[in-house]
Amino acid sequence: MDKVAYLVIGIIAGVGVVLVLYSFTPYGYMPMMGFGYGTPMMGGGMGYQDGRYYPPGCCQGPATFESNGEKIYFTGINEEGERIPFTGGPQWLVMHGGSCVNCHGRDGRGGFVPMMCDEKAPDIRYSALAEDGMDDEEIKLAITKGVHEGETLDWCMPRWQMSNEDLNDVITYLKELG
Repeated sequence: MDKVAYLVIGIIAGVGVVLVLYSFTPYGYMPMMGFGYGTPMMGGGMGYQDGRYYPPGCCQGPATFESNGEKIYFTGINEEGERIPFTGGPQWLVMHGGSCVNCHGRDGRGGFVPMMCDEKAPDIRYSALAEDGMDDEEIKLAITKGVHEGETLDWCMPRWQMSNEDLNDVITYLKELG
């Protein structure tokens, strides 16, 4: 056989191996970076058997939510079931979805550098933001436009495109965090 035939056979065998591995993954897709659960958008599972879904990186959260703001914070999905659209942010967020909790943590304190980002995620509890001189309108600009005190925030901060109602609910939840 010539080299082309070996190349074609190799490609077909490689695709076959991938398909076999794909069929044995627990939630119907190859997990990225060790995340062992899928996203509904990719046809994957919900992450928990009781129907809770949290995007990669958070893996813990309440089974029910006390408010729309809390639900958005943990899932990036509002109480109407709509995923909050965004621009920017790290590639894994674009590929898998996500929310505030993925970078700022369960308690909103941040303090770690999210994967593929250049800066530590800041503390976004309302008390910390107020100490930094931010009021509700400035917090809204940071969340939706990625701007603080006229300067552009790091590219890793997504620009969330949410309704005023959802935005106000998230700020109310940040106040509950402290």
